[in-house]
Amino acid sequence: MIVTSHGKKVKLTKGKSLLKHIQELGVHINASCGGQGICRGCLVKVDGTESLSPMTEAEKKAIRSPGYRLACQAIVVRDDLDIYVEVPKYVKILEKGKRKEVPLNPIVKRRATPLGEKVFWGDVEIAPYEGELYGLALDIGTTTVAMRWINLESGEEVFSLSMLNPQIDYGDNVIDRINYARSVGQEPLEKAIRNSINEMVQKGPINPNHIYEMVVVGNTTMRDIFVGHPVKGLGEAPYEPVSLDSVNKKAEELGITINPKANVYALPLIGHFVGADTLAVILATEMHKSSEVTMAIDIGTNTEIAIGNKDKIIVASCASGPAFEGAGVKCGVGAVIGAIQKVKIDSNLKVKYETIGNAPPIGICGSGLIDALAQMLEKGIMDYAGKLSSGGEFVLAEDGKRIFLDGEDIDNLKLAKAAICAGSKILMRHYGVTVDDIKRLYLAGAFGTYINPENALKIGMLPEIPLERIEKVGNAAIEGATEVLVSEEKRREVEEISKKIGHVRLELEEDFHSLFVESLAFEVCRR
Repeated sequence: MIVTSHGKKVKLTKGKSLLKHIQELGVHINASCGGQGICRGCLVKVDGTESLSPMTEAEKKAIRSPGYRLACQAIVVRDDLDIYVEVPKYVKILEKGKRKEVPLNPIVKRRATPLGEKVFWGDVEIAPYEGELYGLALDIGTTTVAMRWINLESGEEVFSLSMLNPQIDYGDNVIDRINYARSVGQEPLEKAIRNSINEMVQKGPINPNHIYEMVVVGNTTMRDIFVGHPVKGLGEAPYEPVSLDSVNKKAEELGITINPKANVYALPLIGHFVGADTLAVILATEMHKSSEVTMAIDIGTNTEIAIGNKDKIIVASCASGPAFEGAGVKCGVGAVIGAIQKVKIDSNLKVKYETIGNAPPIGICGSGLIDALAQMLEKGIMDYAGKLSSGGEFVLAEDGKRIFLDGEDIDNLKLAKAAICAGSKILMRHYGVTVDDIKRLYLAGAFGTYINPENALKIGMLPEIPLERIEKVGNAAIEGATEVLVSEEKRREVEEISKKIGHVRLELEEDFHSLFVESLAFEVCRR
């Protein structure tokens, strides 16, 4: 079997699925439903289908175009003919954010000693100085992982890299991964993320032995799996992590292949499912220093919302789910080459679209889905309840592969957007403000960066804040991690901030369900 998109090949084994072959090659592929043919994440283009088993019922339901198979369902029945498989490449993993100048004062420094120059972490000697002093900032997301190499003597970023989080093989959301840890064990999850980080380290331009600290952010589940804290408690009452405190461990303890004595610092958690990544976003946007009330929303499988100013900040996490990342939408895909990322419908109801890489359309990703919903609503193709005027489905593209949205897709998407809207309403109520009082809305993360805010407002996904007050800040989580890496002062600052943030548990709010139902309609999110 040859994976043409990645230039890799493996010998075919009868009785084994395409998915297993692809995974053995180390090619990352979304298989979040565990190979049940439900999530449609492992859709691949295949040349050589005569060597595969007939399409299953799950495939017949999910696939409308010839030449495609679900890798988890396609079983090899012949090993004497080559099979050519094209696995979509993820391209929109965000490594950048809004950068601000931070005075350089890392905790890792070189010092002269009677025995020559040495590298110290604080007052602890790590190793002899060998001409380079580097650190890593790491953002472990549920779906993606981003890493940044920083010269700790100049503050310069020299390299960045990103990849899919390989834990997606164990579930596309934190609940699935927590359940896996509880039922099977946490070790495979820890091994998967640490191995992928080591793979990234080896691809960097810097001698790994000259990397003396790593600063890590991530949501509660991702952070704790990485540092080895048990996450099973997050799946049972009272649903809290082992500890909210920051973590310091040696690289060799975690099996991370940088300098063995290097320090790995994981930022504190805020509570429940609100983790170190949200804390890093607050630090990077300086919400905690503002005299005006601001809000930050980091949209993802798990969406975190923060609101506040220098006097008080409160946060919440809402399970927006993976629909806007393609799961649960028949033609939905991640941010891969060929994904429809922008949609415009003209007065004649003709659809114009733009794909990632200007490639032929293979599906539609999150930013395209928001555009499509807003345009369908505006042109009367869909009503405020999400019901299609013509019934059935609405076709977005038929250039080789038929891309469409139907009522079931729309229902899944409105569940995701309603969670964000309802969470925003409850948080504003707790803070005692309305949308008129919020002077700035920061959209963080890859999804927040690539969406069209105007269309997100039209479908009621975001609070009704004027467009001129909405600011995209990119991967603010990794920016916050970078600040902590290069500045002892920022490290102390983030520790102090973590102890002052209030945490609102949405599931404990008496009216959360009613607000959620109210937010299902595709109308303005205002409260």
